[in-house]
Amino acid sequence: MNRWTAASLVLAGVSIALLIASAPATVTSDVELEWIGTVLGGYGLLVATSGYVVDGTLRFAGAEVSGEEADTGRAVGKVENVLILTLTLLSAYTALGLVFTAKSIVRWQDITSGNTTYYLTGSVANVTYSLVYGVVMAALIPGLSVSL
Repeated sequence: MNRWTAASLVLAGVSIALLIASAPATVTSDVELEWIGTVLGGYGLLVATSGYVVDGTLRFAGAEVSGEEADTGRAVGKVENVLILTLTLLSAYTALGLVFTAKSIVRWQDITSGNTTYYLTGSVANVTYSLVYGVVMAALIPGLSVSL
């Protein structure tokens, strides 16, 4: 396990703790082991599959990327997956906009460096996949309501 995978798992654990702590009392008091297992499995599956979705999208778009750029993008993407899933499960959609905006500001120099296809396509693919995944997951978990 590399450090980025470990960091993503730790972030997922913290996110789950925050999700449970911020849930309404009726949901928190009735939290079942299956529900926690479903959420943990959901985080793991999202982190494990998002790279394939983004790589496929980048190939389809014809984006060329160096090894160093790809490694950085994967690391940022995994953290982004966990944040987006957590915020989606909490129905904190305004915060999702802030995350996407902050990422764009931080990566502005990379985006304007000339390889815009890689950065924009990768970001939009990852955010879209994570958001759709989160909405579907929230709809499948009893006690969580998705309010769009």
